[in-house]
Amino acid sequence: MSGRHWPILAAQLIALAFSAPAHAAEPSPCPPDWESQICELKSVVEILKKDHLTEIDVPAFLDETIRLGVKTLPYAKFMNAEEQQEQAKKDERTRNGTPGIGIIFETLADGLHIIDVVPDAPAAQAGVRTGDIVVAMDGNSMAGISTTDIAKYAGGDVGTPLKLTLLRGAKQQRLEFTLLRAIIKQRPASAKRLPGDVLYTRMSSFPEPAIGDYIDTVQAARKNGAPVKAVILDLRLNGGGALNASIGIIGLFTGRNKTAMVTLQRDDKIQHRISTNWPDYDLPVLKGQDPLAPLEADDWWRSVPLIVLVDGQSASAAEATAAALKDLGRAKLLGTPTYGKGMAQTGIGTRDGTYLNWSNARNLRPNGCPMEGYGVVPDWIVGPRKDADMEGVLLIYREVDIPRAPYANKPNPDPFADVRKERQRQRDQRAKAKPDPNKSALPQKEFGGAKDWQLQQALNALAGKPVQVVSVNPRFMPAQPACIALEK
Repeated sequence: MSGRHWPILAAQLIALAFSAPAHAAEPSPCPPDWESQICELKSVVEILKKDHLTEIDVPAFLDETIRLGVKTLPYAKFMNAEEQQEQAKKDERTRNGTPGIGIIFETLADGLHIIDVVPDAPAAQAGVRTGDIVVAMDGNSMAGISTTDIAKYAGGDVGTPLKLTLLRGAKQQRLEFTLLRAIIKQRPASAKRLPGDVLYTRMSSFPEPAIGDYIDTVQAARKNGAPVKAVILDLRLNGGGALNASIGIIGLFTGRNKTAMVTLQRDDKIQHRISTNWPDYDLPVLKGQDPLAPLEADDWWRSVPLIVLVDGQSASAAEATAAALKDLGRAKLLGTPTYGKGMAQTGIGTRDGTYLNWSNARNLRPNGCPMEGYGVVPDWIVGPRKDADMEGVLLIYREVDIPRAPYANKPNPDPFADVRKERQRQRDQRAKAKPDPNKSALPQKEFGGAKDWQLQQALNALAGKPVQVVSVNPRFMPAQPACIALEK
């Protein structure tokens, strides 16, 4: 081939390169309304079914795939059919009562620390006290035990014995009790009279029967003595529960036609007002009967002086109750800022008996301010003890410390990322500085007695005496939220 033909050949090759017809794109195997990743998952499953070393339980594999994905979203949960059936049975047992001994506890490294004892239950009748530490059940150590194992050891039929080994007081006195399990129904409310005709009431949680239980408990205490001049409602260490139950408590103290809460739904564009009118606080356990109707003529509920105690573990329905009573001018709050859980959840059965629970709304206070990540700041900031380590108290983990998956909120992936980093930096600094061991950051757990510092300050407030509040560096306090104007 002569050299003069090279330019022509090169030009032909270039032309061929640019004029070669493109291959037509293969049609997608996905239906048009499917995300492409769903097809990717199907492809992965087909490969694993065919070529994985061992045969895979595909339904279990897919259940776990969904479970892990849903788990990354705030307060979302996926249950397969078997888990949903077990949860339904558990809920029924909770409503109707379940065999037990009647202790409420938190799990710490050295055992189960009892934070409350159900009145008239086997534990209370035997002399078990708040503050006791359960170190063994039937000889099995409770140190470092998991929740699953606790249920395994504590569970049993009515009438069967359970041996508890306890440590009590500063001297760690070792005690043993043998209790017979009985049906324990949820009794979240308790009440007792204090000097000055003050009624101290406590709500440990907000289960569905909470409204009726609280009314019955308070009415019984009112009948037992002189007229009650003031009420203290203790919501410390109350993690919430049924939101409608909290709406009922708000209505009990404020009366009808009040805004208890406003919810914001998808993209914060849909406002829904929740009022103190029936049936906004209806619940299945009420069977269509309004528990507040018989009390409409009793003005005491809506006029008695009221102080609400809160702390960093007052969450969800508990802090919604406190916020509404404060915003509606019905109560003063005393304690420390609340947890800051301002999202509501709902659930629905999906295919084949599975169940999905997810966050469907953001809750706003009656004043239009969000609670999510901020919580509720009391009127009086009072530590759990006179000499409490307040910086440590305020740095205990709250809603703001929970990271969000970057895809969980596309317009604003993690609104509290900077706050969370700063709080962790403060914790790290404190750890290096070695806080004063004589000052505790633990929440109050001895409720209603002379050692309850926050309660004593509430009694001072009701008596017109000075309240010993604490001054806190603002950088440890929740930021001021951006509030919105509510629709009329």
